[in-house]
Amino acid sequence: MLVQGTPLFKNDKNGNPMGDPDPTNLALLAKTAIIGYQINDLPDEILVRIFGYLHPIQHELPILAVVCCKWRRLLASSGRLWRDLYVDPRGYRYWHFSLLCCIFRQYGQHVQRLTWFEHSPVYESVFSLIPRLSNLRHLRLPILWTRAVVDSLQPLCRLEHVQINGGFSLSDEDLARVGNSFPELKVVSINACWKITANGMRDFLGSLPKLESLKLKINSGLPLSDVRSEHAMREGARIVQMVADSPWAALVSVLCLHFVPIEMDELWTVVKRMTNLKKLSVSNCEHLHGIRLVSDSLQKFYLFNLWNVLFVSVEAEDLRHVTIDQGLESLEHLQIRSPKLRRACINGGNVLRTLNLKGGKLSFLELSNCEELDMRTVRDTLFKNPRLVVLKVGCLAVDSLLLEENLVPSLQEVCLLGDFSCEAVHVRAPCLRLFHTEADNDIITLNHIYITANHLCKVALVGMPALKTLTVQCVSVDSIELNLCSDDQLVLDSCVIQALGSIGFLRLFDCKVNLLSVSTPLARTVVLYRCHMTDYVLQMALHGCPNIAHLNLEKCRNITQVGVEALPLKFLNLFGCRDVHRLELDCPQLLAINLGQCPNVRLYVGGVEQDLADLCGRGVQIVLPGDSIRWTHDYPPQLYVCS
Repeated sequence: MLVQGTPLFKNDKNGNPMGDPDPTNLALLAKTAIIGYQINDLPDEILVRIFGYLHPIQHELPILAVVCCKWRRLLASSGRLWRDLYVDPRGYRYWHFSLLCCIFRQYGQHVQRLTWFEHSPVYESVFSLIPRLSNLRHLRLPILWTRAVVDSLQPLCRLEHVQINGGFSLSDEDLARVGNSFPELKVVSINACWKITANGMRDFLGSLPKLESLKLKINSGLPLSDVRSEHAMREGARIVQMVADSPWAALVSVLCLHFVPIEMDELWTVVKRMTNLKKLSVSNCEHLHGIRLVSDSLQKFYLFNLWNVLFVSVEAEDLRHVTIDQGLESLEHLQIRSPKLRRACINGGNVLRTLNLKGGKLSFLELSNCEELDMRTVRDTLFKNPRLVVLKVGCLAVDSLLLEENLVPSLQEVCLLGDFSCEAVHVRAPCLRLFHTEADNDIITLNHIYITANHLCKVALVGMPALKTLTVQCVSVDSIELNLCSDDQLVLDSCVIQALGSIGFLRLFDCKVNLLSVSTPLARTVVLYRCHMTDYVLQMALHGCPNIAHLNLEKCRNITQVGVEALPLKFLNLFGCRDVHRLELDCPQLLAINLGQCPNVRLYVGGVEQDLADLCGRGVQIVLPGDSIRWTHDYPPQLYVCS
């Protein structure tokens, strides 16, 4: 391929050689066949494509210019390498900012898009070089725009997309200066400009003849402790009304209203006139007692901290994402109608009573703090959205949560949130792949879990101190992990796991199990770490899955006798099982045993006691009782090294 890509041969349009090769080219080909091609023999286009896989700052791309003249020439002439710069200083070191300054100085004419990670510092030494980016089109910096900033950025007369963060520092005169300095602006985001008035906004928009999209984020992050906040609230409402009554209403794509004294009818009118509105966010608007909206363009909808809102009704053909966050302490009725709705996150505030999501394409649903929610409306919502894939559930007004196949036929993931309050969960979903809990808070009410599925990828249960019964029935399961990262012992009356095909990885941490039933033809790894159970419970569990490849009973200190009869068993770990005094094995494929910190263990094979030294001579690796060598829970296990 490299030979055909070089000028040694002439090729047709299909890449086949044309005519007889030139003798000079044959000599060159023979020479390169002996010494081999170097990287600089590649065409410039391929080298530039290779460089394109490197991040300009994180991978220190400017340093390649010191390798050779060819690389320096390619870096200086290849604009696409520097066209988009995304600066994320969170992981940078001090020399990374020197590299950034070098890029601005040497390759600044190629930079067209500069985006800075939010809530990160922009050092003055770096900011002073931004005006050198003569071809910059897109600029987003997490800084306050003041008159000095506007004056510094005036050389960037080709700017087309900009985000302006004004705070109380940017006045109407400064905003007008922005419009006069950047007449090519097409997309403008006005974010947290608390000092701007409606007249100033009108003059600014009138000075932008090429404006195509306007993003208004009114009073974002407004500090209520500031005496100027009252003026900002009043002017915010006037700005919204002015834009809604002007020709620029059709250009608004994002509208965020925070601390704006607006009423339901006014919000209805504003949204109706903004015919290209894609995103709407409303919060802390105390005059709102209800929300009723109809939009043909709205795609994302966010509500939070609206204490007086009693109901929400939205009808939007293109709506895809809905988020009802905390702070809606009076919301009792929620209705969303959209045939394209895909994601809904609902925080009921423990007052929501009825839920009506009409879509049909809903794939992600999160319900939390819904202890007053009528479960008939929940079942109706699930029934009307058969494509639901992910369900995250918190507090509901029911003692036992039942998810049946006819209700959630496409469900693949179930997550129990920290405020989950049901005593039992029954899931019968053939497509279920993942069942897990949110690790932030303990679920103190859940006693019983029953899962029936076909092919499970993972069951991960953490933070359930009251769990008594766990039953998993499936064709196969890749991983089951219980009580990981918990300091409290979990007392299980019964743990039943049945897999018709196989179990890939079963791991129980700090569990006291009165009944452990594991039934499967094949289990790759079974880990019982610091688990309390009787010898009888352990033997019954091992009889149910005779084909285990890796058995780990680490620190199960109340076990006294262990008998393992498994043909495929290769690794057995009894590290820290201090009370074990008898170990009986019938495992012809055994490769390694860890008997570390098992001072009283006696090994029997076929009923005959074995000397550990003799067993080592037969090819079995043994960690002797006097050693303190731990293994990992992987397959095959590795030496555990504490970091």
